[in-house]
Amino acid sequence: MTTLSRDEGDRLGAALHEIAATAGIDPAGARLLRYTMNAVFYVPAADVVLRIAPADHVGEVRQAAAVATRFAELDLPTVRLAPGLEEPIATPAWAATAWTYLAQPAGHRHQLVDLASPLLSVHSIHQLGLPIPEWDVIDRSEIRVRKVADATGESMDYMRAWAKRELNLPILDVVDRLLQRAAELRSAVADAQWALPVGVIHGDAHAGNLLAASDHVVLIDLDSVRFGPPEWDLVPAAHGVERFADPRREYDDFASAYGFDLFSSPNWPVLRDVRDLQLTTSVIARLLGRPDVADELGHRLRSYFAKDHATWHRFR
Repeated sequence: MTTLSRDEGDRLGAALHEIAATAGIDPAGARLLRYTMNAVFYVPAADVVLRIAPADHVGEVRQAAAVATRFAELDLPTVRLAPGLEEPIATPAWAATAWTYLAQPAGHRHQLVDLASPLLSVHSIHQLGLPIPEWDVIDRSEIRVRKVADATGESMDYMRAWAKRELNLPILDVVDRLLQRAAELRSAVADAQWALPVGVIHGDAHAGNLLAASDHVVLIDLDSVRFGPPEWDLVPAAHGVERFADPRREYDDFASAYGFDLFSSPNWPVLRDVRDLQLTTSVIARLLGRPDVADELGHRLRSYFAKDHATWHRFR
């Protein structure tokens, strides 16, 4: 688990208690499982997992709950909302969903090839019967970057010091560089010709978003489900080889099981660059109180601006 400052830990703890009180569950003994964009807690007293986001993401939280309900109706291999807590939990400051807890074997790590079957199931759906957003990862990156430019007070003071220390740049120069790159990539994506039929995609497909459930694996984290090109769901696997030094053999097994090799696609260079942009902007507006994340993002941005092939490291 990534290191949090005391203030950030207290802030998430307050969020947990506020959401738990609204849901009518006991937060005693809750533990933070992960924190990248959402804070994910296991609450043993209710045997549920809470995914908590700031209140300005309430639309996305509601969308994820609606998608999860529809996926369950279609019997897709995806995580289920907790019985009796299927509706989003909202407070003035926070929005959350509650999910069925799936205990995992100690030390187990899903292989990349395990991702192929559930992805194929999701990609077989071309009409969900539910309105979902069009895929536009660049728009989401731009929104996050603009939040940095709009920051004030302690948050802006921190970002100025961080950008100077990590990148030797004014923070607004960082913002301008990222927005310029986003505009270039938007044009490139608009010109792409997709090889696979456009349909429902998971939007954040990687082995870390798999859990074991009885005799099969399920996809979790449904916040990014969109209507778009299935090639995007194959990008994290290929990108992991190039940016995170993941074993090429594991990627080859995955591509064979799925039936498509993204490295052979003319769209790969553009999709790789879009993924780079996504992973240098996903947490940029939420660095305060997260020193490990801030350090790694500095490394990523130095690499991104230099256009080098340095190995990146995953947030925990």
